[in-house]
Order: sequence, then structure tokens, then C-alpha cells
Amino acid sequence: MLSCEDQINIFEPSVTAEKIEFPFEDRDSGNFSVIYQNETDETISFSLILASKAGTLIENSKNLDMCEGINAIRSNKIVLEWTVLNYNYSIIPNSAVENENDTPNLISYNLPKGTYIITLMDEIKCSKENYKVFDITSNE
Repeated sequence: MLSCEDQINIFEPSVTAEKIEFPFEDRDSGNFSVIYQNETDETISFSLILASKAGTLIENSKNLDMCEGINAIRSNKIVLEWTVLNYNYSIIPNSAVENENDTPNLISYNLPKGTYIITLMDEIKCSKENYKVFDITSNE
């Protein structure tokens, strides 16, 4: 049950086959929900990756090129420094969602402090358009 002081943290990032628009670069709390908005006619796959050790952040992470690791993950290779949390998770088209109050594109997260990457999996060419890096800055 929510009290008046509780905040509902629901974000709705837009996703296409080539681009993901994630709504933040860092947050204090890793407790939030996401409803992925897929306005295309095709199912889109993505993965969520913890790129740092849990409890630590990668300094200057938004300015780093993560494509080498992302391409390895897309090729089913293991990147020892990374932990894949959701692998090849499918975002179905909004037009295929029968009941928007019960969408399969809703995911609730409770992430520990760390640096994360959310990346599209079906895209062949890696660019900053098809992955986003974000930090969870505390364990609250």
C-alpha cells in the first residue's frame, strides 16, 4: 500500500529497433519501474547489464565507448567484468498489448549501486543510439 509520502517511480522509455531513449543518466535509488514503449510493429530485444562491480561506479561512464563489450554480449560471448541481468528480454509492440493496465512491457527494478548498460540486442551496428549507460548512486 502506498502512503502519501511514497513516490511512484514509473518511467516510459521509447524504443525502436535502432534507438533507445532511456529517461535518466543517474538516480539515487535503484527502485523504479519501467514501461517500455514500442511503437513499431516488431518485437524488440534488449539486455540490462551491470557493468561495474555491485556497490561501485565506473568513473566517467557516460563518456566511455561500451561497444566492444556490447558486441561481445550480442555475439553470446561472456564479458568477465559485466553481469547480465536481463538477457534478450522482449519488448512487444504496443499495438499487441491487449490490456495496457497489464502490459508485459512493465518491469520493476530494485538495483544496487552500480553502473548499468541497457542495450538493444537485435541491432548489428553498435552506437550510443542503441545503448544507454546509467548510474544508481546509492543503495537506498
